[in-house]
Parts: sequence; structure tokens; C-alpha cells
Amino acid sequence: MTNDLEKQLEELEAKLAQVVLQEECEKQFSEISKRRFSKNLEAFEKYYPEIFESIKNYKKRSDFKFIVRTSDLADFVPSGQDIPLYGVDVLDTIEKQVERYSNNAFFSMTKYGFGVQSDDYRIHVRYMHALDNLLADFYGKKFTPISKLPKHFPSAIIFGVGLGYHIPMLLEKHTFDYLFISEPDLELFYASLYCIDWCEIIHKIDIDGRTLFLQVGVSYKDFFATLKSVATDIGAFSLVRSYCYQHYPSTEVNELIKEFFERYGDLQLGFGFYNDAITGFAHGIQNLNNGYPFFYRTKEKVKLPHVDIPAFIVGNGPSLDDAADLLRQINDRVIIFASGTALGSLIKMGVNPDFHVLVERPKSTYDILLDTQPKEIYKKFNLLTVDVMYPDVLDLYNWAGVGLKGPEASTFFIYQHVGIKKQKLLIPLSSSGPLVVNTALSYAVSMGFKDIYLVGVDNGYINQATHSKFSIYVDESLDIAKTVNKNARHKLEGNFGGTVMATDLLRSAKIQMEGLIASSKGTVFYNVGNGAKLNGAYPLTIDDVICPQQVINKNDIVDGIKENLFIDLDLKVESDDVDFALFSEVCEHMISICEERYSSIAEASDLLRRQARYIYAFSNTRCAYIFHMIKGSLLYYHCPMITMLYSFEEEEQTLHYFSKAMDLWVKYLKEIKSDFPVNWNTKCDWGMDMEFKSVLQ
Repeated sequence: MTNDLEKQLEELEAKLAQVVLQEECEKQFSEISKRRFSKNLEAFEKYYPEIFESIKNYKKRSDFKFIVRTSDLADFVPSGQDIPLYGVDVLDTIEKQVERYSNNAFFSMTKYGFGVQSDDYRIHVRYMHALDNLLADFYGKKFTPISKLPKHFPSAIIFGVGLGYHIPMLLEKHTFDYLFISEPDLELFYASLYCIDWCEIIHKIDIDGRTLFLQVGVSYKDFFATLKSVATDIGAFSLVRSYCYQHYPSTEVNELIKEFFERYGDLQLGFGFYNDAITGFAHGIQNLNNGYPFFYRTKEKVKLPHVDIPAFIVGNGPSLDDAADLLRQINDRVIIFASGTALGSLIKMGVNPDFHVLVERPKSTYDILLDTQPKEIYKKFNLLTVDVMYPDVLDLYNWAGVGLKGPEASTFFIYQHVGIKKQKLLIPLSSSGPLVVNTALSYAVSMGFKDIYLVGVDNGYINQATHSKFSIYVDESLDIAKTVNKNARHKLEGNFGGTVMATDLLRSAKIQMEGLIASSKGTVFYNVGNGAKLNGAYPLTIDDVICPQQVINKNDIVDGIKENLFIDLDLKVESDDVDFALFSEVCEHMISICEERYSSIAEASDLLRRQARYIYAFSNTRCAYIFHMIKGSLLYYHCPMITMLYSFEEEEQTLHYFSKAMDLWVKYLKEIKSDFPVNWNTKCDWGMDMEFKSVLQ
């Protein structure tokens, strides 16, 4: 009996000691965590003010509570969950996770090096083909793919912060030029401020010259848009080869990861390239010099007569076929924008659009116009286009108005030139690409129309038909019919349920439209027809469209748009207005960085990073046109070069091939340095004959 009593007393004493120890741990954790929280809050106020405001305004739930494990470690039960994040041994759980994810790393990857042959003589295409063939040789060697996370890696994306313990642990052993951290749960991120030293993490990354991007409380719907915006601002090379780390499983985190990998390819769309940039530059200058009016809307709050009239954006998708009767019925009651080849379809239907919209800059646009309609027919129509348009196209029309396309070398140059010479700010069209229907929609929104209907703007296919039956694309006697891209590999939600299939460009066009719709407060959008769903637009069948009853004086309305929204600048650009010396200096400096010595993967990667940061430093200056002249080509080279560096274990062989790629890049830079002063004002000569030839190869 005595022994049992003594044993019970010992157990009680042990439990009491444990309670006392736990109370002491909780007291110490409370003191330490509160100091840490205050310190972190100061850091966020300095470096991330938007996140600071979210944290400051956050209201904790009544049962918000840490499960203290030691004086400096805690666990937490997220809202709506029944179990804590980590378990009893927090440190052991985190250490094992970091070790597992480092030794069996997962990386984003783009395949390069398919090997190509072409007679395309353009500078960019020649050097891209040379690079592609080099990459084909490199990847054909069957070196050992990296499986462990190297000490240094270009970028990392951490999906989920939790309490954050894994972050300093990971950064203790590895460095990243660009670190992206996303936590969809604001409560968890808030809790992490008590648990880890964010101040030290931010400060260390800052003094090392690296970059940290934080996304807090964002849904998967906003996650990728924000990520892509960052990539646009600093360069897609910041994400093209990324180490991916999922800290904890949840519906929200899983959706972020799904969205990233489904849209990963979008990061490498729309780079532009030197030949595109310089021909657009030349076209913009010639269109300005030729005296065409430019789109210009003052900040004065003046209501224009056209804004209450419905605007119809007409694309050339298969669903246009069902709209023929409707469009004929309302032709004299609405303003109709014909997007690209939809003009020909409307002419066949007996519908006269008020504006024809064009966006593609090559000479082939001009060739297609002449191949598909008698030249004199265009004199019946008004053209809405962009600064980079092939100049001869504008001469075909009764009237032509020009908007700044942006972001383009031409756009930034004209914006600066007009601002300095005329004290006028020409605001670029918003979301005007990648397709001509985007341009038409952007014009309608920018003009202030309050009710906008999209007809034949399908952004996808429900069967084998890619265009209206009235379209020139279904005429096999025309070369243009052979250029249609039928590689629809993306499954999108249909306008009335079900699914449609879309190409890369169609999906990108849809996303851009949705962004424009979301930002256009006070405008109502209607998506008419059996194409892809557009978030923010009301889905309508043809029969659901309410036809306006009032016939309008279209001539007066259209003339009012021309008079009130376009300006005659009476301005010329001379060679002295272009800074050729600076362009040459920029190319030379980039070449000098390329020619510096390197002896490791990290050093080679750093040369690319320095080169990119140098050119991106021009992006928000008066010489942004120089940045846009070079940026696209840099991305086309840097993305595969960075991927090359971090693909295989064999460092010596990798550096050997990297040096060959760097030699090609130097030659490319030298050639554009010589070409720009010669061809800055030379029109594109890439006609339909070359377009057709390139499609067949």
C-alpha cells in the first residue's frame, strides 16, 4: 500500500512539474512571440505596406490560440480544422519535411531544343533557330537530371506559410534570386508573425540583393494574375525555372498549385522580339508622321452622345453564323466593330460595320486585305488600329484612327515624344492583345460605351469549326486558310455550360478580356453565343438579345467619335529624336557583362541576372522604348539559358554548352546594335508569301 501511494505521489509530482514547465514555456513563448510580432510588424510597414495594413486590420477569432510546445515553438489549429498543423514534435516534423523536399526536389520545367530548319532571314528567328539547335544537342546528351535542390537556385515558389518554420530552415542552406511565397489563409500568415523572424528574413534577402514576393490572402483566381504581373515587371526568367515547395495540404493551397501548373506556359507568351519591336517602331513613327489622328481622351467629365448606344464587338468565331439575322436587324441601331477578318463575313451577310479593327503589324496584314476584298471596298469603311500597324493599311480606308497599343517600343516613344512636344498624354489602350477582338473590345471600353455585346467572340471551339462559315479562313483557295492554328489543347467552361477547346492564344485572349471586364466599372458586358464563358459578362443566346427600337443617325454618331476622341497632332519624328548613342551604349554594356569570366553555375547565372536587371532598369524611364526594343529577345534567350544551367548534375559540360549559348547571344546583341540605326524607320517586308512559306516548313 505504501509503495502504491509513493508511486501515485511521484506521478502527481511529475504531472505538476510538467504543468509548471508548460506554464513557464507558455509564459516565455508569450513574451518572445509578442516582441517578435512587433518587430515583424515594423518590417512589413517598411517593406510591404499593403500586407502591413491587412495585418493591422485583421480581427482574431475568439478561440485564436497557439498550442505551445517549447518556449520558442508552437502549433496551431487553423480555422475550420480539428487537428493542429504539425503534431507534438514541431521541430522534427519541419526538419524532415525540409530535408525530404530538398533531397527529392520538384522543379518547374520548360522543354527546349527540338531542332529546326528555316529560311527565315529575320535576325531574331535566325538566332533563335541557332539557339534551339544548340539546345537540341545539349539535351540530347542524356546528362543526369538534377534531383536535389542545389545550394543556389534561380527561383522558388513556396505554397503555404503555415507558421513559417520551414522558411528560415530552407534559407539557411539555400539561396534564391527570386523567392515567391503565397499563403491563401490570412489567419495563418498572421499567426506566423508570432512564430518566425520575418524581419530577419526580409533584411537578409534585401542586403543580399535578392528579391522576395509575398502574396497573402489571395485566392487561386488572383494568384496567377499577380504572379504574371510580377513576371512582366521583372522578367519571366524569374519564374521559368522554379523550385516548388508545398508546405501543407489544403483545398486553397492545392488550387494555387493547380493554377500555377495549368497556366505556367502563359509566363512565356507575348515576349515580343527585336524584329517585331523595330518594325512596330518604324510603323508607329510613319503613322505619326503621316498625320493620322491618335486616340486621345481628356480627363474632362463630358458625356458623349454615343455612350448610351449599344456597341457590338463582332469576332469571326463559329457562333457568328447564328447572328446574321440579328446583326442585319440592328445594323442601323447600334455601333458595330468588325474585328479583323470578321469584316469579310459581315460584308457577305449584308451588314455594314461602323469600324473595322486591325492590330497585326506585318506586311502580311496588308496582303491579306488585298487578297480577300477589292481594294476600293475599304474606302467605304473607317479603320481603328494601333500605332504599330503597317502604314500602307491605313491608306486603304475612308478614315483611320490610331491608338497606342502598349507595351511596345513604338508606344513608349510616341507617348514621350507627344508629351514633350505637345504636352498631351496619349493613354495606351488597355488589354489590347493578343488578338484583334481584344483590340476592338479595348476601343469600345475606352470610348465609354456602357453596354457592350460580344458576338462571334468564341475564344474556343465546340467542334471542328474554328471560324464562321462566312470567313475567308474556310476558303481553301486562299493561302490564309492554311495558317489557322487548330491545336486547341485547353478545355474551357462553355458560355452555357459544357466545355469548349481553345488554343494558347484563344485562352490568353479570354483571360485578357476578363481582366478588362473586371476593371471596367459601370459598363455591362454580354457574351452572345456558344463559345467560352467570360467571367463578368452575362451569357446570352441570340434570341435573348433585346433589339433596340430606335434608329440612330449613324453618320453623326461616328463623326462625333472621330471628333471627340481623336486628335490631329501635326507632329513629325526626325532621326535626331531617337537616342541611337544610348541604344549602342546599352548593347555594349550588356555585351561586356556577357564577356566577364565565370567558373560555376552560380556565377554564370549571376551574369544573366545582372544583365537582366540592367535592361529592366530602363523600363520606367524616358528611354523605355530602348528597353522594349531589347527586352523580348533577352527573355527568349535568358529563359532557356537559365533552364540549361539548372538542368543537369554535370557542371563542366553544362558550362561548356552555356558558353556557346552566350556566344550566340553576344552575336545577336552585336547585330541588333548595328541594325537599329539603319532600320529604325524601315517598314516590315514580311508579307503573306513569307508567312505562307514559314507555315509549310
